[in-house]
Amino acid sequence: MKNLNSLGFLVGSLLLIYPKVTGVRDITKDNYNIDEIDDVDNRLWNAYRRRPTYLILASRIIRPSSIYQIVVNLYAEAEPMRVKASLSRDGVEVSGSDEFLSSLEAKSILLQVPEGNSQEYSYKLRVEGFSQDSAALLFQNETRLEFTNRFLAIIISTNKVVFTALHTMRVRAVLLRTDLLPYEEVADIFILDPDQFIIRKWHSKQLNNGVLTADFELPEFPKVGFWTIRVVAQGQIEEKKVKVEKYYVPKFETFVSMPAFHFPSESHVEVIV
Repeated sequence: MKNLNSLGFLVGSLLLIYPKVTGVRDITKDNYNIDEIDDVDNRLWNAYRRRPTYLILASRIIRPSSIYQIVVNLYAEAEPMRVKASLSRDGVEVSGSDEFLSSLEAKSILLQVPEGNSQEYSYKLRVEGFSQDSAALLFQNETRLEFTNRFLAIIISTNKVVFTALHTMRVRAVLLRTDLLPYEEVADIFILDPDQFIIRKWHSKQLNNGVLTADFELPEFPKVGFWTIRVVAQGQIEEKKVKVEKYYVPKFETFVSMPAFHFPSESHVEVIV
């Protein structure tokens, strides 16, 4: 019985005694970086942890039916990403495109501005950068744009500067887009008297390689003053003033003296004016 008691005491003592394990450290209580423990070089990853630096160049003014260009440049701290540019009108996206860019690379993003000449719309440009690996949003930038309906260069010319009764007014208008290409759509042209009454109009007149022509004969008793030639193309209006005066073309009396007869054998005839 004494031996059994001694054995039980020995077993209990063995349960309380355990060897000390060496070479293991509880890293949760240390202030070391996990990269230092694993001896991993993550300097490139640490560089990408900073906010990416970029440059966006775009016009603040947009015009209808035109190509809107945005230039995006990524600097050294930016990782390769997908950059998306979108154009919204009253909160609804109307045009969008994206490009893949690497560090120290610049690319152009082209957006098609829709038709419409109303200046009541609110346009915004939004540029976003997404990671190529995880598709995470890296940056975003949104700004308000100014809308103008002047997207054409319209030059109006006439055959004269001053007109009078029964003269034919020949009008020619040249319409060029912002890229200096001819405007190929239709346009309206109006002739207005000094009281701004429409005397003649041509609706949806087709252009010939960007050139619009029209002829108008003045009445016998026109109103004296400045008449207006108005050209309208998709809401853009261009006007030119011409003067109508009441004047008479001076008459000249000409006296011609020549021989009373002429022989067929003569090569020329002498005339005195």
